[in-house]
Amino acid sequence: MKINRVKIVALAVVFFCTTAFSLALNPNLEKFKNSFEKLDFNTRITILKKVTLNTLSDSDKATYYQLYGQTFYLENKGDQAIAYFMKAMELYKKETNYTKATELGLTIAEIKRLSDYKYEDFHYLLDDAVVYAKKTNNTKLLCSIYKEIASNFIKTNPKKAIAYFILAKEESQKEKDSLFAARLDSNIGLVYNEFLHQPKTARIYCTAALHYFQKKKLSYYLASTYINMAGILRDEKKPDSAMMYYQKAELLDVKEYQTNFKIALYTQMSETYKELKDYKKAYEYSEKQKVYQNINNEQEIVKAIRDIDAKYQTKENKLQITSLKNTMDKGGKVIIFLLITIVLFFLSYQNMRRKKKIAEQEKLIQTQKIENILQEQELHEIDKLIEGQEKERILIANELHDNLGSLLATLKLNFQNLKLRKTTSLEADEQLFTTTDALLEEAYQKVRTLAHKQNAGVIGNQGLVPAVQNMASKIALSGKITVQVIPFGLDERLENTLELTIFRMIQELLTNAVKHAHATEIIINLTQHEDTLNIIVEDNGNGFDVDQIDKKDGMGLPNIEKKVTQLQGTFSIDSSIGRGTTLIIDLPL
Repeated sequence: MKINRVKIVALAVVFFCTTAFSLALNPNLEKFKNSFEKLDFNTRITILKKVTLNTLSDSDKATYYQLYGQTFYLENKGDQAIAYFMKAMELYKKETNYTKATELGLTIAEIKRLSDYKYEDFHYLLDDAVVYAKKTNNTKLLCSIYKEIASNFIKTNPKKAIAYFILAKEESQKEKDSLFAARLDSNIGLVYNEFLHQPKTARIYCTAALHYFQKKKLSYYLASTYINMAGILRDEKKPDSAMMYYQKAELLDVKEYQTNFKIALYTQMSETYKELKDYKKAYEYSEKQKVYQNINNEQEIVKAIRDIDAKYQTKENKLQITSLKNTMDKGGKVIIFLLITIVLFFLSYQNMRRKKKIAEQEKLIQTQKIENILQEQELHEIDKLIEGQEKERILIANELHDNLGSLLATLKLNFQNLKLRKTTSLEADEQLFTTTDALLEEAYQKVRTLAHKQNAGVIGNQGLVPAVQNMASKIALSGKITVQVIPFGLDERLENTLELTIFRMIQELLTNAVKHAHATEIIINLTQHEDTLNIIVEDNGNGFDVDQIDKKDGMGLPNIEKKVTQLQGTFSIDSSIGRGTTLIIDLPL
């Protein structure tokens, strides 16, 4: 049986090789370029080989070489693609098409990153690309460059990678590409979890990405982020919660990279069921993973056969294959030769597939504005802030008692005099009315001044984000507390009363994190998605039992929840003793 199967494979190879030459060719390079995406590898190679290069202009030659390189690159043949991309890049430079040349330089850098090159060997390509993108104000290109630079540091220097991802997000805000931003959030979350081992921070970014993917119903990105979230929960020793996310991913109709996606998902689900000691389910998903793995292997064998086909698409090789075909009837040497060739190609593609998986993970990265302000302060600074607020309240109370109180007491006496006086002159009554009116006006102005003082310095003319950043900087000045404020999408001012209400809620949550939870790291996310404002406040403090929240004296969380309900929003708390706290507020705008 094995020999018969090998013969079938060998005959298939010969058949592909002998029939590929009958394909109809289109001599028009532009038409070929337009239909490029619809053609398979062999058809592209065949058409490109029929092009008479010396009849093309330098501009068309550049396009020709670029298409040749792209043909190999799409087949994971980066080493062969680079040579053509380099020729195309030089011709684009000669034609002063520096945008195309820079884009190709970026692609070459990506190929080298996925190969055995060191970053030091090709970073000049990215450095030149950054200079050009800045010079031409090409923000879209600059975003892609920063993303590629970040990808080079994910394993070796994850913090540096995140810094470049955030630069990409800052630049990409100009493009308003929300999808790219959400993908970047998902990728940043992956780096925080897999390489920096900070699952709480990772969850913040993945949650932000989930909000967008759920809203836009993007199955592939949503499923990938579900898997990332599940990985975070597994690191936090919560396999039950992780399994819920895996099951959500399994229910989605994912068409992109379906085979690789299923292999990764079922592998993780099998391992998680083992952690849950459900060995029957673990075995079931292990078998499912093997089914898709076999599909993947068969696809790679087909690719290997196609490569053999392309390799022998010349006149001399056609004659050679014809000779081999005749020899097959006389002996098994050709079968053995082809079998060894297929195995070698299979092993080669196994290696390329592993590299491709890494590339696919990195392509999940995309664009929105994130401002990352990291400053520090000693713990007692929050006490000073609260002490200042208390002094302000005492000052207002004294103002009410000493000034406004005496004014109101005088007004009361005036009204009593008006009531008691039976026989007075019109002139005396007029004077009393005038005095009373002046006192009322003075009282009104004092109340107005107090209200103005209450609002001033909190929101003022700057808005919600600067006010929160200013408060965070006061808390984080010297070294024991880190407060990070990450705003996105808040390009316009909100209604003043709403801004003040939100500011007071965040102020209360920060006070809780420091005074009650004794946190040393606090992250505040302020994200506006169209008509919704999402607020996430996360700390690494002591945490608490959510079921006992009403018994937490002084925390004020029930009051915050009431305010959120009045604003027709939602308020949720994720906390447990010893694991910190995450509070999420969603408000309609």
